[in-house]
Amino acid sequence: MLSQYEFTSEQNTLIGGLGGKMRFLGLFAIVLGVINLLIALLTVVAIYRDRVPAEWKAKTKEYMEKLPDDVKKQAEEYSLEKLPANHYLCGIAINLVVVGLFYLLMGVWTRSAGGAFQRIVATRGSDIRNLMDGMRSLHQMYSLLYTLLVVILLAGVVSLGLTLYRYYAA
Repeated sequence: MLSQYEFTSEQNTLIGGLGGKMRFLGLFAIVLGVINLLIALLTVVAIYRDRVPAEWKAKTKEYMEKLPDDVKKQAEEYSLEKLPANHYLCGIAINLVVVGLFYLLMGVWTRSAGGAFQRIVATRGSDIRNLMDGMRSLHQMYSLLYTLLVVILLAGVVSLGLTLYRYYAA
């Protein structure tokens, strides 16, 4: 049986520090993703605000009357009636879902790679396997970035072409 390569203590310190930072940034990205998805859900609720049952609207008005004047004035500034039209909100909701999923996936893969790098330090005899697990997670993350970049660039070229076509064909 071949022996596995073991990193030195100095290399382990570097790899462990990297793994810890990656896990923290991955958690931060996951939180951002969840927040974006929650805001997307609230945006979808706002799109269907005209379908809110009448009794809920009446209850809301009843509660609004009990608020202090300054709070009532502030609540009126941000009322549902002052939201943009639904076709604008749909675009916002779609963007929030895409961004939320992007951050969520980035966070999960970054945490996974960071965990694999930290296992290099914590275990003996499996440094190369753990390193390759971390590299696999990073490969998945960067493959997503690469694919998204290609799609965005293609969409940009198509929209530019359509814009030029409409401008000169009209």
